[in-house]
Amino acid sequence: MNNAVVIVTYNRVELLKECLACVCGQTIPFSRVIVVDNHSTDGTAEFLAAREDLDVIREPENLGGAGGFYDGLQCASQGEYDWVLIIDDDAMIAPDYMEKLLDYANAHTGIYGLAGKVVTEGHIDVSHRRRIINRLLYVESNVASEEYQKESFSCDAATFCGLLLQGQKMREIGLPQKGYFLWYDDIEYCLRLQECGGVTVVPAAVLHHKTVLSKEGMVTKGVLHRIGWRQYYGYRNRYDTAKRHLGSLSAWVILWQYRVFWLLSFFMTWKKETREQGRSNQKILHDVIKDCKAGKLGKHPEYHY
Repeated sequence: MNNAVVIVTYNRVELLKECLACVCGQTIPFSRVIVVDNHSTDGTAEFLAAREDLDVIREPENLGGAGGFYDGLQCASQGEYDWVLIIDDDAMIAPDYMEKLLDYANAHTGIYGLAGKVVTEGHIDVSHRRRIINRLLYVESNVASEEYQKESFSCDAATFCGLLLQGQKMREIGLPQKGYFLWYDDIEYCLRLQECGGVTVVPAAVLHHKTVLSKEGMVTKGVLHRIGWRQYYGYRNRYDTAKRHLGSLSAWVILWQYRVFWLLSFFMTWKKETREQGRSNQKILHDVIKDCKAGKLGKHPEYHY
């Protein structure tokens, strides 16, 4: 088979080396390995320059994951590949990852998007495979860990952590939203796949995600205490995704949700211990609401790496 893989990397050269070792050790080899270097400054460029077996795209600046995957998939779409795998540099695919997914695809018809099981620190990371449970409010829920006991299951959205796309269908539905910078580019892309069957998860295909699970009490820590510059993109792109795929009413409800967050953040400024966070929230949410109403995407000059 004629398959390609797109890897986006940024300032993690040691992880990239391990990722590439996993990619090159597949039981079903890739015909082409495309690495998008998001303008790394840690020696990644020098390492990649010495690898003649790779196709390297060196970005002039950090375009975020969305920009990197856009350029990587644009490059892959120029070839007649049967399947294209999408991963970050911290995704370590098992040697039979492609074999397991392609065996399933060969045994079933109408499969255009596949994904494996993501394991982080020895546990299934269910956050990577989700379903929409409320289309009006755009509420997502992780697929329960119990479902990973099945041979396969469907989901509405899978992150770009091990998403495999059927080549012809990828060329038909186009490229990710480059202007998202980060967050929701993979979700929006999967919602396009929903129109032709969605994503099928095959738990026998395993990907080890070399990241560190958050140890901050995210359950007890309120959403307003977690708003930072990254949430600007999360909120803005969530609104844009809803507008594109769930309808104008859903987008309108989400925008009002952000206005409520802004009001609650205003009340936070009344207390000394939450004043700084409240003011920061107000600034970010103000920019979110303004840019949502204007339909503005792209990298924000104040919010980036």
